[in-house]
Amino acid sequence: MTTATLDNTLLEKTAPAAAASSPAIVQVAKEFGVSPIKQLRQSLALRLGKNKLTAKDYYAYGLYDPAMSAEARREYVGITSNIALNARLSPRAAVPTAAFVGNKVLYTSLLRQLGIATTETLAVASTHRHFGTLPTLRDAEAIKTFLKDASNYPVFGKPAHGSESVGSVLLTGCNGTTLTLGNGKTVDLEGFCKEVTAKYAGGYLFQKALVQHETLANITGSAIGCVRIVTAMDGEAPRPVYSVWKIPAATAMSDNFWQDGSMLAHIDLDSGVVQACRQGSGLDTVEIKQHPKSGAAVVGTLMPDWQAAIDLAREAHAIFPEFGVCGWDIAMTDEGPKIVECNDNPSHSLYQLATRRGVLHTGFSPIWDAVSERQQAKIARMKKIAK
Repeated sequence: MTTATLDNTLLEKTAPAAAASSPAIVQVAKEFGVSPIKQLRQSLALRLGKNKLTAKDYYAYGLYDPAMSAEARREYVGITSNIALNARLSPRAAVPTAAFVGNKVLYTSLLRQLGIATTETLAVASTHRHFGTLPTLRDAEAIKTFLKDASNYPVFGKPAHGSESVGSVLLTGCNGTTLTLGNGKTVDLEGFCKEVTAKYAGGYLFQKALVQHETLANITGSAIGCVRIVTAMDGEAPRPVYSVWKIPAATAMSDNFWQDGSMLAHIDLDSGVVQACRQGSGLDTVEIKQHPKSGAAVVGTLMPDWQAAIDLAREAHAIFPEFGVCGWDIAMTDEGPKIVECNDNPSHSLYQLATRRGVLHTGFSPIWDAVSERQQAKIARMKKIAK
């Protein structure tokens, strides 16, 4: 039996990958014919450029590929420029509701109240906060009582604040003093409850676990792989910009790409058909046609209820039209699409890795510019009124 620790129970993000190692530099030179000096020159130029790409970005996105033009390389964003882009699209001066949207308890409760399909929160663990009519679990003993109730399973746990699935866990049952995780492992019940109380005193959600649509479960397994639909408000109504399917690894309990074995698939917005699927990044990128475990085709898959998912993202964004950009994680279930989370600072790396194209390309840049201009005009009006 495994004891409950931060390393093996609550899903903790692995350390960031280090900058390119000597073997990587040598491998690029050997496989792509790009000398180490040229790699250094290209990487440095991107680092000093507008988007401040790091050496890690250079290798992760395969920007050393001689088939890629210098202009195409400059269309990519790294961590710093990703934040800057989203700040330009949703400047805090124009978005007073950012903190509210970042609170998963409050935001999902609002969506449910408004009839927007989303997750169901069964209880919230917190030592001091109050959540209205939602059951609040004040200490480890209360969490233990909740988890011993078989009617609550399967249940998905995650922090009230945070991103990238850090701290999340899928629980499928409780047998006496042990919990069974979604990946089949078992952990100590009491240790888990104490960990949640100590680590997430400000709020930890226990939600009814969603069941993946049969069409997708037959391809990737039962673990939910959300569709990320990014929407932009560049006019009177939100519009979808791009979509990516986050496919979890066979042993994963959530769908974040930083977990080994996870995949990213690019979905055509108009048709809902998967265009391409990739696993890994940089030199470790593998093109996926069939799922490595089930053998079922991934590329060419038609996402179920696709138009309903697009409409759901649009409707949810329209509730908070002050946001210039939103990244919607939507679960495709047998009951239809359901919103899992709203990301007001979406990571565009998902699109870049799935498509091998920068998010600042000529198809998207006019959209980002229109959103930014709209936001600046709004801020100018607000300043004028305040005078």
